[in-house]
Amino acid sequence: MMLSVVTTVYRSEAYLPEFLDQVLGALKEVECREFELVFVLDGITDFSREWLLEKQPEVAQIKVIELSRNFGHHAAISAGLHQAKGDLVFLIDCDLEVPPKVLVDFMSLSRSTQADVVYGVQQKRKGGFFEKRMGGLFWRLFNLLSNIKVPPNTVTERLMTRSYVNALLAMGDKNLFLAGMMHWVGFTQVPCTVHKGQREGKSTYTFCKRMDLLLEAVLSFSDKPIRWMFFTGIVFLLVSLGALVGLVPKMILDEGATTGWFTLYAFLFFCLGSVLSGLGLIGMYAAKIANQVKNRPLYWIKKVYP
Repeated sequence: MMLSVVTTVYRSEAYLPEFLDQVLGALKEVECREFELVFVLDGITDFSREWLLEKQPEVAQIKVIELSRNFGHHAAISAGLHQAKGDLVFLIDCDLEVPPKVLVDFMSLSRSTQADVVYGVQQKRKGGFFEKRMGGLFWRLFNLLSNIKVPPNTVTERLMTRSYVNALLAMGDKNLFLAGMMHWVGFTQVPCTVHKGQREGKSTYTFCKRMDLLLEAVLSFSDKPIRWMFFTGIVFLLVSLGALVGLVPKMILDEGATTGWFTLYAFLFFCLGSVLSGLGLIGMYAAKIANQVKNRPLYWIKKVYP
């Protein structure tokens, strides 16, 4: 069986030599003789392309996919999966936070369970206090708001069969959240515990990018915010009607009873804020629909270096 190793490259020149050595070592350990190494260049900001092209004569299995610009991690992964030809596809980040040697454990578990997917799960989250809390909060919020449940602390790394990859690519989503898509599509999936270390240098996943990803994830996989907004509106309506029913008799019986301007303005601003928030939420869903209907490609391949 042919194995495709797929990874995305963005500001990763420093990691590539060690990553390539470790991948080749892992492939040798699992006795894989037929393989390809698919590197997706998600926007060129360093000399990663030049280094990979210099290595191609030495390692003929290297295949370099250059995108026309930076389209984001998930779009680059999608490009790599589309280009992969293997019967099995091993997806991994090249920043060495998860060592390529996990392929050995993934392959062993895949053979023993006959699973369609073996995916990595962190035993405990890496990083400092803020990174750990933010990662945990991300998955709690997603599972709370989403219609599907994704195991927390999952990582990019996973080993997938061709039938599963084909089903994943056939979904055709334009609003990508791969972790959700990978579990939504089903098939037999088993977890494998991995140790994820801290990458050298500054992570490209900033706080804002994490929040954007959470918003993308929820809007792509859940209608719960719309439902919650509707029922919240019903509660506000009932409370307002109750207050009005109690206030009218009091004003009739007690002519001196008046309401304060501050209370009135506060109530009006509260209502206005609720309406604007609701309209904004609906607008974001409408934007997602528009993005899907436009049917623009998720990425554009500038050149392939076989």
